Amino acid sequence: MEIFATIVIALLASFIIYRNIKKSSKGSCNCGSCSSHCPKYNNNKE
Repeated sequence: MEIFATIVIALLASFIIYRNIKKSSKGSCNCGSCSSHCPKYNNNKE
């Protein structure tokens, strides 16, 4: 049971990392909300 939970957590973490890298490579904001504290906020605003 512990092995199954570990595999699920590892797959979820891998998916999140992959999604963030994919968004960053496209130049879009990967912080989820793109608020004023996001470093890409100024780039998206202009």
